[in-house]
Amino acid sequence: MSEVSASITKWFSERPKWLQIAATRLLEQTEISDMDVADLASLCHQEAEGKLTQANSSFPASAFSQSTAGSLRLCSISDIEGVNALAPKKPLEFGKGNITVVYGHNGSGKSGYVRLLKHVCGARNLGTLHRNVYKPPSVTQKASIAFEKDGAAQSHTWLGQGICDDLSSVDIFDTSFGRVFVSSEDEVSYEPPVLLFFSSLIEVCEKVARALDTESNRHQSKKPNMPSDKKTTVEGIWYDSISFKTTQRDIDKHCSFESKDETEIQNLQQRLAEQSPAEKAKQLKKQNLHIDTLVQDAQKYLRQLSDQNCRRIIAAKQKSILKKLAADTAADKVFSSSHLDGIGSDVWKELWEAARSYSIAAAYKELDYPNVSDDSRCVLCNQTLSQDAKDRLVSFESFVKGELQLAFKIADKRYKRICKLLNGLNIPIDQFLKTRIDATGIQQEEFKTRVTEYFTQLKARKDQLAGFDSNEAIPASPEPSKWVEEARSQSKNLGELAAQYEEDAKSDNRDELNKTLNSLLTKKWLSEHREAIEAEINRLKLLNQIEKAKKSTNTLALSKKKGELAEALITDAFLQRFNAELKGLSASHVKVELLKSKVSKGRVLHKLQLRGAARNALADVLSEGENRIVSIAAFLADVTGKSSQAPFIFDDPISSLDQTYEEAVVKRLIELSHDKQVIVFTHRLSLLGTVKHFAEKKSIKPDVVSIRSTDWGTGEPAPIPLSQGEIKSALNILMNQRYQDIKNANDNGEFEYAEILLKSICSDFRILVERSIENDLLCGVVQRFQRPVMTLKLKELAKLKDSDCNLLDSLMTKYSGFEHSQPTESPIELPKPDELLADMVALKEWREEYLKRPASVA
Repeated sequence: MSEVSASITKWFSERPKWLQIAATRLLEQTEISDMDVADLASLCHQEAEGKLTQANSSFPASAFSQSTAGSLRLCSISDIEGVNALAPKKPLEFGKGNITVVYGHNGSGKSGYVRLLKHVCGARNLGTLHRNVYKPPSVTQKASIAFEKDGAAQSHTWLGQGICDDLSSVDIFDTSFGRVFVSSEDEVSYEPPVLLFFSSLIEVCEKVARALDTESNRHQSKKPNMPSDKKTTVEGIWYDSISFKTTQRDIDKHCSFESKDETEIQNLQQRLAEQSPAEKAKQLKKQNLHIDTLVQDAQKYLRQLSDQNCRRIIAAKQKSILKKLAADTAADKVFSSSHLDGIGSDVWKELWEAARSYSIAAAYKELDYPNVSDDSRCVLCNQTLSQDAKDRLVSFESFVKGELQLAFKIADKRYKRICKLLNGLNIPIDQFLKTRIDATGIQQEEFKTRVTEYFTQLKARKDQLAGFDSNEAIPASPEPSKWVEEARSQSKNLGELAAQYEEDAKSDNRDELNKTLNSLLTKKWLSEHREAIEAEINRLKLLNQIEKAKKSTNTLALSKKKGELAEALITDAFLQRFNAELKGLSASHVKVELLKSKVSKGRVLHKLQLRGAARNALADVLSEGENRIVSIAAFLADVTGKSSQAPFIFDDPISSLDQTYEEAVVKRLIELSHDKQVIVFTHRLSLLGTVKHFAEKKSIKPDVVSIRSTDWGTGEPAPIPLSQGEIKSALNILMNQRYQDIKNANDNGEFEYAEILLKSICSDFRILVERSIENDLLCGVVQRFQRPVMTLKLKELAKLKDSDCNLLDSLMTKYSGFEHSQPTESPIELPKPDELLADMVALKEWREEYLKRPASVA
C-alpha cells in the first residue's frame, strides 16, 4: 500500500492546487462539510484567477488502511403507512436465526415489503414507491425498522424519503437486479478505502461544481427581451450575440442614439406614411422656398440697414444740409436787394425753372434764358425789360447756375434718392410677418420669437434712421445668426427630404425604408437599455470566470486514476468470485464473462457479456432461467466482496429456474447464512420446502414467516401454511382454537359465520390428513415440493396395517369433498362440529400410536 500512496502523492502533485487542498482535508476530516465546500469553491475561483499560492499534499501509507467491519441484522418492520397496499396491524418479525423465509401468496404484500426496504436501505434501481391507490394521496409514507448493529438494538423511522445510513450496507436482490451487469453496466458495491477516497473526492468535486453553479445561478440574467421585429436587424443580431468578449467600443457603437437619428426616424415614418410622395415633395419644396425667401429677405434688409449704409445715409443727409447752407449764404448776397420776400427760396426756384422752360420752349425759342436782348419782355409779366430788370435776371440766372447751387442740387438729389429707396424698404411685421413664418412650417415658438424680434428691430432701425444726425446715434445692428442657421439647417433637411420623396415617387423602396427605420428604432431601443446591456455583459464576464474555475472540477482525471487502481484492486477479484459463484450455482457451462467496461464520474462500471460473442446482447441470447442464474451469480460475486456482515435480502430468487438451479441457489443461500442474515421472500411452497430440507441437513432451523392479504390491507403476518408447519401443532390449533371459535359463533347466534368457520376447518383438516399420509403413513419417503426421495425410510413402511390405510382413506374421502365446488341441487352436508372434533381426535391418537409403533411389527 505504501507504493500506492507514493504514486498517489506524485499524481496529486500534478493536480490543481485547490484539489490538493481538498484531498488533504478529506484525509484529515473524513467528511467535507458545506462550509468546506464553500471554502473550496472560493479557492477554486482564486486559482482560476491565478491568485492561489502553491499547495502540497501527501498520503501516508496508513491513509487507506481497511477498518474492521461490524455486524448488522434486521429484526422487524412495523407502523407502515402509505406504502403500496401494506397495512399490517402486527410487525413483520424476521426471527432470531440467520435464514428467514417470508412466504405469501401473490398480492399478499411481499413486493411491497421489498420495495420499502430498497428505499430505506438505498438499494440500486429504487423505482417508484407508490402510495395505496385506494387511499387518499395525502397519507404520509412512513415505516419503522428495528435492527441490531454490533449487537445493540436500534430503530429507524422512515418518513417517505432518504435512506438510513446504518442500513445502507444491506444488499437486496430482486427482478430489477437482472438489469445490473447483465442488461446494462453498473458499479460494484464494495470499494477498498483508497477507491472510496477517490469516490469521496469526486463527490467533493461535484459539490464544488454545484457550489459554483449556485454562484452562477445567483447572477440571473436581467437582459431585456428585445421585441421580435427588431431581432433581425444588424443591431438586433449584435444584441443577441453579446458575450463576455463584448467591448466598450462595441457598446458605444451600437447603443449610441443622437438627435439626428430621432429626426431620421421621424422622416422615415413620415415618408412611409405618405400616400402621395410626389405631392409631398412639392409641399416640402414650397416650404423650403418660404424658408429661403425669409432668410434672403432678412439678409437683404440687414444689408440695406447695415451700419455702413446707415453711415452713408447720415453722411448724405449731412452733405445735403451743408451744401444747402453754402448755397443759401450765396443767395442772400444775390437777392439781398430784392424788394420781395422769398426770392431764392425753393418755391421761387420752381417758378424760375418754369419760366426757363416756357422761354426756351415757346417765347424765345433757340435763345438763351433769360433773353435780355433789345425789346425783350419778361416771360412772367410780359412787360418790356428795363436795363435794371435785365441785369437782375442775369444775376438770378448766374446764381441758379452757379457751382454752390449746383452742388446743393446734386447732394439734395442723392439724399432724396436714398430716402426714397429707404422708404421703399417694406420690412414685414405683425400679421404679415406671422404669415410668412407660418409658411416655413417651423413650429418652434422660440424660433418664431427670435425671427419676430429680428424683423421688429430692423423696422425700428429703418423708421429711426431719418432722425439720426450722427453715426453715434446708430443703434446696434440685430443679430440673425442663430435663427438663420436653424432656418438654413431646416431648409437643407427639407431639401433632402423632398429629394427623398421624389425618389420614393420614382421607385418602390418601401421595404428598404422599413429596414432602415427598424434599424434606427432598434438602435434607439438599445440606447434606452444601455445600462441593462452593460450589466448583462459584466454578468457574462463574471460567469465566464466562474466557468473557468469550474473546469478544474472536472472529474475525468480522478475517474481515470480510480479506474487504473480499480483494475488491480477490484476487477480481478470480482471476476474470480463471479466464476466461483457460477460454478457453485451449477452454471459453469454458461459462456459469459465479466469485465470492466469504463469509468464514469469515478464510478467503475462492470458488465457481463457472452464469451466470444460480445456483439450479441446477453439478455437476448440466454434463456430466462440462464439470465436469472447469471444475475444471481453477479449479485453474489458483487456483495460477497464486502467485509461487512450486512444482511442479504432475496425477492423470489428462483423465479424461472428449474429444480437443479433452484436447489443450487438454496444451498448457496444456506451457505451464506452461516455468517450473515439471509431473508428470502417467496410465493412458492417448493422454495420453502427446499430451504427447510437443505437447512435440516446443515442442522439449521430456518425461521418461516407467513403474510397474507386482509380486508384492511396486505402484509399482515399470519400462521405458516399447514403444508409446511408441524402437523401436531397445526392439529392442536384446529382442535383447541378454531373449533372453539365455531362454538362461540354458534353461542352468539352467528350461524352463517359459524358455518364459514366450519367449512374452513374441514378444508384445513383435509390438508393435515394428506400431510399425515406423506409424513406419517409413508414415513416421509416422498414429499411434495421436495426433490429428494428418502429411500432409507422405506424400511419403516413395514409397520403399515390395513386399518391405518382404511382410517386415512375414510378421512380423505369424507373431507376432500369440501375442496371442490358443490352442486346447487345436492351440496355435501357439513359435519357437525362435534363430529369434526371426533375425527380430529381420531387422527391425533392414530398419529401418536403410529409414530411409536415399531417397524418390526407386522
